[in-house]
Amino acid sequence: MLEKKLQRLYFLIIAPAFFITFLFFVSEKFNYHIGVDKGGRLISTAIMVFTAITSTILPVWYKILLLKKFRIDKKINFETFAGYQFRIIVTIAFSVYWIFPAFLYQLDEMPMVIVGFFVLYGLYYYYPSKKKIDAEKKLFKVDD
Repeated sequence: MLEKKLQRLYFLIIAPAFFITFLFFVSEKFNYHIGVDKGGRLISTAIMVFTAITSTILPVWYKILLLKKFRIDKKINFETFAGYQFRIIVTIAFSVYWIFPAFLYQLDEMPMVIVGFFVLYGLYYYYPSKKKIDAEKKLFKVDD
């Protein structure tokens, strides 16, 4: 049940991002460039750092907070577990939106690949599958 809600939220947040990304690709195909002149190294670095934060660092931080709570309580109630899972999914899903500043500032190839890698990693690794959610429930001894 929880995984269905998380999957619905996941796809609800990332669907517009994929649609807008598709529009960027189509506009580039027809030589209509959206955006400003090339972004500098500062902008490239900032976009890469923010993508890394939202796709890897914040979800790990949320897991660490849940582990600290588990260490103290030795058991996690369902509401707390669900809240942490929702925060992780929202953070991961919004990491997709860092692609747009990368397109707008026309980042070079390597920073664009790094942004894409972080986004794909976050979307793949934190996808709320039933198997993963059940394993985490078992790990944290979640009350149903």
